[in-house]
Amino acid sequence: MRRVIKFGGTSVATPELVRDGARHIARLVERGDQIAVVVSAPGNATSTLLNAIYSASESQAGFIEACAFAALGEEQSVHLMVAALRSLGVNALPFLPRDTDTWPIIADIEDLSPLATGKVNEERPFELRTQQTAGRFRRFVLPHLRVGSVPVISGFFAVDSADRVVALGRGGSDISAFIVAAHISADEVAIVTDVSGVLSADPRLAANPRLLDELSITDMQILAGAGARVLHPKALAFKSEHMKVRILDYRELDRLEQTGTSVLGKSETTLFRNPEELSMLTLVGEVSQPLDLDAALMQWMQGSGLSMRSASFTERFTCIYVPSSMAEEAYRGLHALIAERFTEIMSLSMKGGVGELRLRSAKFLDQPGVLAEMTGVLANARINIIEMVTGLTDISVFINYSDLDRAEAMLGQVLEHYSS
Repeated sequence: MRRVIKFGGTSVATPELVRDGARHIARLVERGDQIAVVVSAPGNATSTLLNAIYSASESQAGFIEACAFAALGEEQSVHLMVAALRSLGVNALPFLPRDTDTWPIIADIEDLSPLATGKVNEERPFELRTQQTAGRFRRFVLPHLRVGSVPVISGFFAVDSADRVVALGRGGSDISAFIVAAHISADEVAIVTDVSGVLSADPRLAANPRLLDELSITDMQILAGAGARVLHPKALAFKSEHMKVRILDYRELDRLEQTGTSVLGKSETTLFRNPEELSMLTLVGEVSQPLDLDAALMQWMQGSGLSMRSASFTERFTCIYVPSSMAEEAYRGLHALIAERFTEIMSLSMKGGVGELRLRSAKFLDQPGVLAEMTGVLANARINIIEMVTGLTDISVFINYSDLDRAEAMLGQVLEHYSS
């Protein structure tokens, strides 16, 4: 099996932990596995380094200068891991971004604003130079894997087209691991962290959360985008369909294949066209107990056998989308409900001829300007947007049903660069 094993900062915080990780890698290599290792800086080393260079320069150090210095944290982890592996009889080779001739990950960063010391993992959009990166992996990394050597690769940083060391931003080490995995056709990526996998809740906030044995990549992207700090959704964009992903505790490396959480599937960017014509039912009025209204609506829909395609809520109105074939029946039943229980509702209206397009991409989670791009394209085509409902990886666009064909073609073009 060909694996990428990524060690987070906690799992390489001390030389003893590095050696423990190296022992497990040596065991896998002896078994015949091909292993590439990606390492983070130990503990809080990156913040310490950034504080130091900003203090020495009186905060005059720029992005490129700060990146080159901060990369020393990952370099420390690389050298320690290489030394530990070699002492165990494993041929290991260091890959550091300062060695620009052999460094494999080439990416350009548009945002060159200074790195923040208090939030090292800030968002930093980048463009991976795929042809250069693939060529360098073929030339410098894959030959070593094939003969049983272990490449140990610095995480979090890349080299840009001008041979400068640059940070990949929030989730950078996870991103590094998946880029490596994609370019060596790895069977599995193991993310070694300080938790036993993906939990049903944050153990710092809730008692006895359960470990999730497996979940789909879509669910993982939603969890990560909603604040779960186990794995950055941007990293998952580089996962192939058949690549296994396992998230596990560094204290359970001896049970690599039996523990942790598996993430299944492939990150996809899709455009779904709802084939049904919809009708929008709108309740207008400020309800004193909005939660009671929400619960009553859900109960009524279930009891009536009606299918609600989407909904949006504010203090002043509630919109419900239902298939037009069921709209009149829904209208009568809904009016009876509010007349009996929610007299604060002033009116109920119905608008037919509504179409829906649903766009999905993990890149929506951290890509600025997505909504502006979509609305701009439709506005230029004189296509009116009735409503947009956004939810993490999904954006639903409601327009006139007669405009669906044109809108689908235009938004499909917008999505092309999100699926690259």
